Amino acid sequence: MAERLPAWIKPDHLTAMGLLSALIISASYALTTLSYNWLWLANFGLVAHWWADSLDGTLARVRHIERDRYGFFVDHFSDTVAQFLICLGMGLSPLMDLRIALMLLTAYYAMSILVYLVQITRGVFKISFAGIGPTEVRLIVIIVNTVVWYFDNPLVSIGRWKPTLFSLIGIVAAVLLMGAYLVFGGIERHRLAQADPPRTPDVSSNR
Repeated sequence: MAERLPAWIKPDHLTAMGLLSALIISASYALTTLSYNWLWLANFGLVAHWWADSLDGTLARVRHIERDRYGFFVDHFSDTVAQFLICLGMGLSPLMDLRIALMLLTAYYAMSILVYLVQITRGVFKISFAGIGPTEVRLIVIIVNTVVWYFDNPLVSIGRWKPTLFSLIGIVAAVLLMGAYLVFGGIERHRLAQADPPRTPDVSSNR
């Protein structure tokens, strides 16, 4: 696919398309105040965002125009903005409580920080954990959107608390992300402890 794109399309164009797709997703969620049918546009935005976000780096590699530091910075800077827009749209919609959307955003940012820390300390760029990466997350969100549309986002009774189905799923996702952050953070810490063991003080230097 990257090989067949017109020459005038550059990696930065695809990155910009990814940001535009995130804005469409955000607006679609906010517009569910009018109709849940806007969730279908959100699903389209998620597919477009996946396509653009997955292809920008691939296009640079296929054309041998990689800019490693620039590409790394722009890609993750854009991802940070995109996730903020998406979670904000969720929080401004009737689907999810804003506080839960912010908790979900915080959990996502925590996982992003873990990815960057592993990249800096071990030189390993790892964005999939337990077989789940950005592509799988987008697919899960599309499925959730469809389920919520089909069932009209009902309230779920948990004692006295009655969150919407979308809010409940958001809480579960945030808890799982934070759990993954702690578990895989612990695994990375153990790996680094072995690769970079404590130094034994040189007692002779004190004489």
